[in-house]
Amino acid sequence: MREDEVQSLLRSTLLPVDADVPARDLWPQVLTRIESRPAPHWIDIVLAVGVAALFALVPQWFFLLSYHL
Repeated sequence: MREDEVQSLLRSTLLPVDADVPARDLWPQVLTRIESRPAPHWIDIVLAVGVAALFALVPQWFFLLSYHL
């Protein structure tokens, strides 16, 4: 196969690219994904309150945990 034949085959199989305009706009999809963030589950809230209460009752554990992180 010659080079010009390969180029013509490639041009016939590939879609033409319009550099001025993107195929689709992704920004609306990004916005809907950001806005559709799920609310925290009640188990997450209970665990966060439990950890905060534990650190309020035994404040030494906070320093122990921060040392290991």
